[in-house]
Amino acid sequence: MASTPPPETDEPQTTEVDLVTNIDLDQDSSAEKPAPPEDMFFSTISDPEPKKQEDMDELFRLNKPMNEVNLNEPEEDDDPFSFSNNNPSPKPSNEPSIQPVPATPVADVKEESREEAKNEVASANLSESLKSPQLYTRNIEEDDEEKDKYLEITLSEPHKIGDGMGSYMVYKISVKTNIAVFKNQEFTTNRRFSDFLALFERLKEKHLPAGRILPPAPEKDVIGTAKVKMAKDSEASPIDFLEKRRSALERFLKRLAAHKAFRYDPYFRDFLEISDELPKANNTSALSGAGMLKMFKSVTDSVTKIAVKMEETDQWFEEKSRQIENLYAQYKKLHSVAEYLHTWRKDLAASTKEFSKTTAILANAEEQLNLSRALSHLGEAYEKIDQIYLEQANSDYFLFAELIKDYVCLFDNIKEVFFQRIKTFGNWQKSEETLKAKKESKAKFEASNKLDKVPAIMAEINEWESKTAKAKEDFEQISKNIKEEIKNFDLNRATEFKTQLTKYLETLLQNQETIVKVWEQYLPEVKAI
Repeated sequence: MASTPPPETDEPQTTEVDLVTNIDLDQDSSAEKPAPPEDMFFSTISDPEPKKQEDMDELFRLNKPMNEVNLNEPEEDDDPFSFSNNNPSPKPSNEPSIQPVPATPVADVKEESREEAKNEVASANLSESLKSPQLYTRNIEEDDEEKDKYLEITLSEPHKIGDGMGSYMVYKISVKTNIAVFKNQEFTTNRRFSDFLALFERLKEKHLPAGRILPPAPEKDVIGTAKVKMAKDSEASPIDFLEKRRSALERFLKRLAAHKAFRYDPYFRDFLEISDELPKANNTSALSGAGMLKMFKSVTDSVTKIAVKMEETDQWFEEKSRQIENLYAQYKKLHSVAEYLHTWRKDLAASTKEFSKTTAILANAEEQLNLSRALSHLGEAYEKIDQIYLEQANSDYFLFAELIKDYVCLFDNIKEVFFQRIKTFGNWQKSEETLKAKKESKAKFEASNKLDKVPAIMAEINEWESKTAKAKEDFEQISKNIKEEIKNFDLNRATEFKTQLTKYLETLLQNQETIVKVWEQYLPEVKAI
C-alpha cells in the first residue's frame, strides 16, 4: 500500500518502522495516510490507535482456516498445549472423512508372495530410462538444416569373447539416423573397449589443436576387467561393472554425436558403420610402447606449462580460466559426496534386507498368533523397501553421480584446451623470434659485404614470415573456436542438468511414494495385534 514517508528530521527515532500501523486492510488505498507521531516508537507501544487493533483482528479473521479439520479426536486434556495429536499411535476416530485406507485382510496379505513385492519394484534392476538417458542436445547455433537431423546411439548386450586373460568384452551398438553421410538409416555393429579408446585418441590428435572440447574417454578398470576375464561361463559376470562401463561408453558416443565437428568426422563415422572387426589398437595399453610415449609426453607437457609464460591480453580468457578452475574444484567435491551417497544407500539396502530376514526369523519363533503374523508382514514390508533402496541407489549413481563425474572430466579437458592455446601462442612467439634472428643475420651480411649469402637468408626470411603468419592465424583461430566451444558447453550444461535432475527427482519422489504405500498397507496389521 502506498504511504506518505515520514517527514525528515534530525531525530534518529524516525528511522523506526511501525509494523502495526502499516497493516490497514479496510482503508482505501487512495486515502492519504496520516503522518506518524513525533515519537513513533513509544506511541506504538503505549498508546496504539483503536483502528490498529481492528486491523489486526481483521488480519487474523482473514487468515483463519475456512474449514476445521478434526484429526483423530484426542482425549480431553487440561493442558491446552498438549501435543496428543502427534502421538505415533493415534486412536482411531469416528470421523468418516479421515478414515484410514481399508486394510487388506490378513489372509489376502498372506497370499501376496514375495514375487509381488518384486513386481512392485521391478525397476530396481536398472530401468531403460537409466540405461539410455537422453541427455544430449545438438550444438547451439547450428544452421536450420541441422535442426531436423538426428543420430541416436544405444549400447546393449555386453558379452565376452574368448576365455581367460585373453578374452575381451564386446558391446552391440545400434544406430538410427537420417544424416545423408551415413549409408543406412538403421544399422548395428559390435565394438570392444579398446576400440573406444582408439577412437578417442584419434579424435583428440585431430581436434584438440583446433580448440575442440572432447567428451571424456571411458576409464580403464584393471581390477574389474580382470574379474570379468577370469569369470567362468557358469559364473555370472559382475553386473555392476558391466553396466557402469556400458553406460559410460554410451554417454561417450552420444556426446560425440551431439557435436557437429565430431558427428561428421570420418573416424567416428567409420567406427559406427564398418561392420567388420576393427584392427586391434595396441596404443591403448598402459604398458605398450605407445603408452610409454604418452606418459613421457604428459611429463613434457607438465614441464611446458611451467616454462611457457603467456601474458594474457584477452580478459575473457583470464576470467574463464579462473571460473573453470573453481568449477572443477567444486564439481570434484560434489562427485565425492555423490559417490558416498550411493555407497551409503547401498549399505542401507543391505541393512534393510538383513533386518527383514531377522524379523522373519523372530516371527517364526513368536507364539502369539497375531504378533507373529504382524512381524512376518513387517519382514515382507522391509523386503519391499530393500528393493526400493537399491533402485534409488542406482538412480544416485547413474542419474546424478555419473553426470557430475562426466563434468569433472569435461572441465579437465577444457583446461587441456586452454593449455593448447598457450602452446599455440608459444609457437607463434618462437616463429617471431626466429624471424627476427634471420633479419638480424641478413643485416650483418649486408654490413660485412657478404652479399653472396643474402639470397639464401632472404629465402629463409620469406619462409619464416609465412610460418609466423600461419602461427598467428592458428592462435587467433583456436581462440575463436574455444570461445564458441565454451558458449555451447555452458548452454548444453544447463540443459543436461535440468533434464537429469528432473529425472532424478521424479525417481526419488516415486520411490518415496512407494515406501509410503508399503507402510500404509502394513499399518492395519499393527492395529490388529
